[in-house]
Amino acid sequence: MTCSLPFVAALIGLFAAGCAVGPDYRRPELPLPEKYAASEQSADKASFADSNWREVFTDPQLQALIDEALAAGPDALLAAARLREAEALAGVTRAPLFPQASLSLNTSPTVHRSGEQFTSSFMGGAGISWEIDLWGRYRRASEAAQAELVANEAARDGMNASLVAQVARAYFTLAALHDTLAITERSARNQGDVLGLIKRLSAAGIASAAEERQQESALAATEAAIPTLKRQIAETETAIALLLGRHPGRLPVSGPPALALPGFVPPGLPSRLLEQRPDIRQAEARLVAANARVGEAKALFFPNLSLTAMFGGVSTSLADVVHGRAPSVASLGPNLLMPLFAGGRIYFNKAAAEARLEQALIGYRKTIDNALGEVANGLAAYETSNELMDVQARRVVAAREAMRLADLRFRSGTTSFLEVLDAQRQLLSAETQEVQALLERRQALITVYLALGGGWQSTAR
Repeated sequence: MTCSLPFVAALIGLFAAGCAVGPDYRRPELPLPEKYAASEQSADKASFADSNWREVFTDPQLQALIDEALAAGPDALLAAARLREAEALAGVTRAPLFPQASLSLNTSPTVHRSGEQFTSSFMGGAGISWEIDLWGRYRRASEAAQAELVANEAARDGMNASLVAQVARAYFTLAALHDTLAITERSARNQGDVLGLIKRLSAAGIASAAEERQQESALAATEAAIPTLKRQIAETETAIALLLGRHPGRLPVSGPPALALPGFVPPGLPSRLLEQRPDIRQAEARLVAANARVGEAKALFFPNLSLTAMFGGVSTSLADVVHGRAPSVASLGPNLLMPLFAGGRIYFNKAAAEARLEQALIGYRKTIDNALGEVANGLAAYETSNELMDVQARRVVAAREAMRLADLRFRSGTTSFLEVLDAQRQLLSAETQEVQALLERRQALITVYLALGGGWQSTAR
């Protein structure tokens, strides 16, 4: 069978003029505030999230840990593997847009008359088929797959941002635990020195045995906190190792970690979250995909038109077909398939796609609201943490002075030993809480940076 060139050109023109049914995506118009309620700065300043994570976390040891986590951490590797899968699936979805070629070898029975042997006919050859995407079914499917790819890219960026924050949080927690351990051990040594003094005074009949027992109890209480701190240090080191893809082991912190703590954090415009936050970009990409799936489902209501061509040979001898000696056959022409009744499958498939689109829209709005809430809470936490640090610093100064005065008064015999015990407890508590206040401010800065969408950039700007 032959086909004229004008017929083929007409089919190609029909394909080119084909429309894609279903709604084209438009970003939903959502009301966003002009600035964050917790921010004291004007909204026209650059966002803190514009800074690359290397510019925020300047500590060399922390940078090395983050680099290792991004390169070899299991979470980062898993996100990269999922992205490769999405890239491959996008290629699979595009395939129906192009002609498909194949080789085939088929057998079929022939008419059998009484007294004749059973025979079969064989047909082999090459075929080409091309389904004309008149209604944009495959184009919508490809659009959805591309959107899913964008969603996976955003998920990878979000994983990187989260990984940067997790490593930084664990690193500063580890440093705070080491500082707390050093304070506790120093306090235990000082209490041990006081206990030695009490024992000497008790032997001389100046101090009582009750005071000696009280100091022994205070020293034991302080020493009891040391094993717990060491366990927490080991657990934090293990957590960091797992983030890095290492086996659990020691991770000493060489020197006090550095982290610049600005007085104010510029959050930028709330509308910038739509592009800065990877989770919002992921939610919007899912919305784009769901929107395209509606068009794909609607296209199933319309007829299918495909162009097929086949050339080969047919014979009752398989050898003739294989070696090209069989009489040739050819076929070229369009195929049309119009769905009439499918038990409601096509209708309910469209209804399900529209419901998934509604869910994606709700999820997109919820993601934006959650992001605004996280930024507001983070900014409030960072601003109040500065006040907490000032209070704790004043408390440490007062507690040290109270400890010095209580020790002098006790040695001069003008006060009881209970005042010294209380001063010891107050000083240990104040110094420990000062370390926690610094950690809280560092953690708040990390939270704000992550909430604004920072940390996912792979290269410095």
